Formats: sequence, structure tokens, C-alpha cells
Amino acid sequence: MLVSVGITQIQAISSVFQILPKPQHIEELKGKGISGTDLQFIVNQSSGEMPVLGPILNTLPQAEMQGKGVYLTITDKDVPESEEGYVLSVNEKGVVIAARSEAGLFYGCQTLEQVLEDSRDYNCPIPAMKITDFPSIAYRAVHLDTKHHLDRMEYYYAMMDKLARYKINAVIWELEDKLRYTRRPEIASPNAISKQEMQALCRYAKERNIDVSPLVQGLGHASFILKHHWELRENPKSDWELCPSNPETYDLLYDLYADALEAMPYGKYLHIGGDEITAIGIDKRCKDTGKTAFELQMYWLQNVCNYAKEKGRVPIFWDDMPLKYAGLWTTILSDMSGEELDKAWNTKKLDQAIELFPKDCIYMRWNYGDATKPAHMKLLNWYKEKGLQVMAATAASSGDSPFLPRNNTKAGFIQGFSRLVVENHLAGILATAWDDGSPHLETVWRGYIAQGEFGWNPTGRTIDEFMEAHGQREFGFKAGENRMDFLKELEEAFFFFDGALVESGRRNPAWGTTTFTLIDLPDQEKPGEWAEKYKEKIIQAEKESLRFEKIRKQLTDARKMARRNRYTLEVYEQNNYLQNYPVRLILALRDYDLATHEQQREEAQMKLAEVCSSFSSMRTRLEEVYSKTRFMEQPAGYIEDMNHHNHLSAKSQNSDWLFLYELPMVEKVQKWLNSKTIK
Repeated sequence: MLVSVGITQIQAISSVFQILPKPQHIEELKGKGISGTDLQFIVNQSSGEMPVLGPILNTLPQAEMQGKGVYLTITDKDVPESEEGYVLSVNEKGVVIAARSEAGLFYGCQTLEQVLEDSRDYNCPIPAMKITDFPSIAYRAVHLDTKHHLDRMEYYYAMMDKLARYKINAVIWELEDKLRYTRRPEIASPNAISKQEMQALCRYAKERNIDVSPLVQGLGHASFILKHHWELRENPKSDWELCPSNPETYDLLYDLYADALEAMPYGKYLHIGGDEITAIGIDKRCKDTGKTAFELQMYWLQNVCNYAKEKGRVPIFWDDMPLKYAGLWTTILSDMSGEELDKAWNTKKLDQAIELFPKDCIYMRWNYGDATKPAHMKLLNWYKEKGLQVMAATAASSGDSPFLPRNNTKAGFIQGFSRLVVENHLAGILATAWDDGSPHLETVWRGYIAQGEFGWNPTGRTIDEFMEAHGQREFGFKAGENRMDFLKELEEAFFFFDGALVESGRRNPAWGTTTFTLIDLPDQEKPGEWAEKYKEKIIQAEKESLRFEKIRKQLTDARKMARRNRYTLEVYEQNNYLQNYPVRLILALRDYDLATHEQQREEAQMKLAEVCSSFSSMRTRLEEVYSKTRFMEQPAGYIEDMNHHNHLSAKSQNSDWLFLYELPMVEKVQKWLNSKTIK
């Protein structure tokens, strides 16, 4: 029997048991609860197999015996209509998880695992309660982009376990050359994953209710293909676009699709890319068709969609090119509203071309910022009016932030778009994680987990509440202890790191790196001039030096107090040393420039030499930590793209791109120091 539950009682449960994603409904029941250690067994009373269990539940015998236990049952009575929904009831007799499907039982067990984890971590009983839970969004995916690097296979297996823990039920894997294609073996990188390895991983994911579908770039972003097949280039001087009017383009693409679908046999979708086309309709073959560039784009789309349907897959297409064709792109990205927006909004071109849009394709509406702006919401209404299927794409890590996602790992943007998906009944949501700047995936995980949280329950928590829950779930930091404060500070610190050592230049991976000019070095004959020229950098470096030390101490404490996932904290720790290196170098140059007598200058010069020599050890340690899960360089024989996508992480075949400004600056300072004689 339910008691009348005040908000404070529910808050009391939630303050200890930080279930993530937050369940839709939690009710306190009359009577006693249980201790987590009281549970003696787990049995599945349905005819199906036992779902994959977490590490705590998996220690329980799977046969009924004396004592309190966990009972799993499949029923259509008093359970959510969702196939992934469940009811979890706790009383003094034990735990019952009821659902209408095996997926629901699986997620009920994932929730119980977290409850038991908190009960164990904080030595507290589990109250009598009833959780009624179901996802607000049916398809909740994350993006795995391996165009520039691969992680070890065991890391991908661990990834599936963690995604399942947070009720993510899909992965869209952007393959490029990292699958060992058998029909077109020349396309594959020497270290590509075999189809058999991928099949095994996908089977492992399927057992955890995760759908893995491939993304094979097609019309544009085709450098991984066209560096081998010049004959298919639209522009002979560029390896970016395939020619859409060449029949051999489709022969090749269909071979790649076939291999990808065989490698990922359980997926529902085939993502065919199709974004950011810069130049089609320029070669003779295309001109002879008499079609416009947009018509050629849609001709390609229709062909590849037909292929996907023949193979039993639903095609997904990035939607930016039709919007650019219609002249709506800048409007959609703008902050316009009201009359200003109404005047700028013109869908005439799109309306006239609507027959060119395949109706059985899903149009992936990507927006990696605030998707709740009026113009963007207006676009979603246009899609709805035209009866086109739409899926959202937000970002756990977009390419504009090398080394570390910013803005609370994009959590606010993820929540905003998740709300729109529910309100507009979209086909699902994908949290992208672009490899343009190749951040270590451990730094992306909070964004992935945010997608788990808000894809399941978009309004359950505020961003601050989510970050508290994330710290408790991932590391065992009790909510309210503020042990994750270092992460917000670290995100801020990297903004200075991005350009600390240059006067001009950009290492932004999404918008393209540029040529750069390093800062000057002090002139011994003009003491103080350098410090005056770079006064603002020095002031900020002094602040960042204090911030570094604060982060360092917080991370040291966090590693000591963490109950799990210390490796993630190791990665953050090495990123902290990385962002601090330009700070140390700038402050050492300042000290040299401001030295007023010979002995002081000699000491400053020795200190500067020490900072330069420490670069190697800093880099070595970072690579040691990173390489516990990922490969740090391209394999022997790897052929570089011509265009490089101008991505930061494509600037070198090893990890030099991580230190784009630091390496030449250290070399510059060392040459300068070697030209001097320490007396």
C-alpha cells in the first residue's frame, strides 16, 4: 500500500540513491526495506534467459533458496507500455522487477545494481519503495568516431558495459578506414578492425540491449576512399567528394556498405553521411547530366537510400546540404526571433524541391549548440509539416574543443535537444563525439552519460544535479561533496592553453587549423620589453598557474577518495599537466626578461632550460596514460588523406599534433638558449 509521499521524503531517497538516469517515478512504500547484503539469490521467473547482470548482482546464485532474493518476471500487468520500461519494488521480503520484455528486465537490473552500489558505498539500508520507469525517447544513441584513431578492443567492450549501465541503447559507429573491408581491401587502414572482431563486439552489445549501426561516409568526407581511387573524384585536385554521376561510385559504396552491414549484423540503421559537400556538378560527367548540384546530391541520396532499404536498413542522412541549398543555414544558426525571424524565414526552395526528398529516409537534424532557439524549432515544424522523419544529433564532444569538451561536457545542450525530441516526437537522438581533435574518450564520457540521463528523462534533473549524480555514479563521490569541481576548472583552463604560445593561429579542429606565429623571445639588451608586450598573457598565466595547482590538489584528493574509475581521473590529471605547460614556459620567459642582474639572469636561464627539458617527461607520461586504452600513432604504411579534413588530429601520424604549438616553441627556446653561454 502506498503512503502519502511528501517531496522531502522523495528527496531523502534521492539524496543517497543517485540513480542515473533518474527514474520517471519513485514512490516510498509502507513498511521496512532491506539491507543490500540481505539479498541471497536472483531468479528469473519468466521463460527467458537471465539478463546480463552487473558485477554485484552477478555474484548472487541464480536459484531460489532461503532468505531474501530478487525476482524477475515478465508480465503485461501494471507495468509501463514501453518495451524498455520496468517496475522495481523493494520491501522487507526482497526485490521484484517486473517488465513486459527482456529489455525492461535488463534495465530494471541496471537500476538495482546502482541502488545496491550506493547501499554498499554508504552503508545504508534500501528503503521500501517502488520505481516505475521507462524512457522518454526510444532510440538513445551515441556516436563513436574512429576516423583518426583506434582504441584497444577491450576498451570497446568496456564501453558497451558502461553505455548499458546508463541505459544508452544504440551506437552509430563512424568507420571510415577502420574496418577491414574484404570487398575493397585497399580502403582499410593496416590496423583496421576485422569483420569477425566487429561481429563479436556487436553481439556483446546486443546482449546488453545496444544496437550498433555503421556510418560510412559517402558523397563528401570521402578522403579515406579517394586517396586510393582518384578516378572517382569530382575534383581531381581534391579527395573530398565522390562523383555522384559516375556508376562506379555506387559500385564502390555498395561494397563498403555490404561489408559494414555484415560486420554490424544486428543494427537497424545505415548512416550514409552526405554532409558538407563543397563542389559537385563541376566535372564533365556531372555537367552532361544537366542537373544542378542540389539535384545531383539528391540523386545520390535516392540511390543509396534504395540500397539501404533493399538490405533491410533504414537510411540516415545528415540534413545540412538541403538547408544550405535553400539559403536557410545562417538563419537556422542565428538567434533571430519574432518579426525578424518571420521576415528571414523562406522555405520556398525546399517546398519546391520536396519531391526530391526520399520519404523513407531519416533526416538527422544536427545542432551541437542550443537547439531550442526559435529558428531551429521553426525548422523542426517544417519537417513535421512535410511528413519527413527526423532524428536529432546533439554533441557530447564537438570538434571545436581540442583535448577536452567544454560547457559542462555539453550537458545543457544535450538536455535541451532531448526535450525537443520528446515534444516533437522525433525518431530518436544521437550524441556525436567527433574525432577532429581526438580527445581521449575518457574526457567525453560525461557527455555520453548526459545523453543517457536526458535521453531517458529530459526533465528529471537540472544540470547541476546531473553533475552531482555523475560524480557519485562514476567515482563514488557522494553528492554534495563537490569533488568534481576540478572538471569545470579544467575546462576553463584549456581556453588559455588553446592559444597561449602564439600571436596568431588556430588549432581548433572543427573549423580547421591555420598557420600560426609563435610568440617572440626576450631581448637581453631590452629587459622588460617582452614582459610589457605580453602583459595580458602573463597576467592570465599567473591566474592559470594558481588554477593548475588548485586542480592538481583536487585531483589528488579525488583519486584517493574514488571508489571506481580512477583511470578517468588519471587522464584528467595528465590533461592538467598538458594545459599547464605553456603557463610554465611563459612565466619562465617572464622571469628571464625581468632579471635585473647577471646572477638573477643566469638562474632564470637555468630555470627556463629546466622547463624546456621537462617537456619530454610530461609528454612521455601523458602518452603512457593515454596508451593504456588507445593507439597513439598510425600504423606503418598508413596513407594520409590529401585534404586532412584540416583536422588537428590529422596533422601528424604520431601524437605530435597534441603539441602543435608546444613542440616548435620548445625547439625555438632551446635553440635560443644554446646560442647563449651560461657564465
